Amino acid sequence: MSTPFTQEKTRLRPSSPIASSFRALACLCAVGCSSGGGSSPDAGSEVLVAQATDFSGFHSWASTPGVGPLGAPDPSEATDGGIHSGPMTTYINRKPPHGSTSFPVGTIIVKEQNDPPLLQRQAFAMVKRGGGYNLAGAVNWEWVEVQNTGNAPPDDVAILWRGVPLSSDPYASNPNVCNDCHEAAQANDYVWTAGLKLSSF
Repeated sequence: MSTPFTQEKTRLRPSSPIASSFRALACLCAVGCSSGGGSSPDAGSEVLVAQATDFSGFHSWASTPGVGPLGAPDPSEATDGGIHSGPMTTYINRKPPHGSTSFPVGTIIVKEQNDPPLLQRQAFAMVKRGGGYNLAGAVNWEWVEVQNTGNAPPDDVAILWRGVPLSSDPYASNPNVCNDCHEAAQANDYVWTAGLKLSSF
């Protein structure tokens, strides 16, 4: 079973242009000298530690019904707080390029309940953080719960927790519940939503 991972509060910034140039040159040399054996599409130094403003305006993003494919897990309300029951919508901040076999670093996927009033909805997110994050679970993905605040953008969304659930959340009975479920969707880069199948882009 995977272990909870640490929380980070700040977005990682790119290094200096000179260091980036050397790194790019080293990568080109490595590709030119490599004898094959591809690496993960998410390998490298690119990392996104999402902030609340990265979720701002997510209701305007591309969306699809928040349902999984036939045979997807159906967690009980006692396990997941009811987020997987009732009508839901899944939002994605950017669609992957055609032919992608994984979602790019920086991808943010939000699944939100449809029925409760806006400020009472539960909304959970997957952030493609990259950098080898969460290697024991859904590799390169970070779990986040967000909440609509009712404020104007960019302060319209707040982050309630990231990485592992708050102790008051139903998920807290199993801090690895997100990984345990999504690991079974590894073939689609750990994303269950039927409308976000990589083969459909």
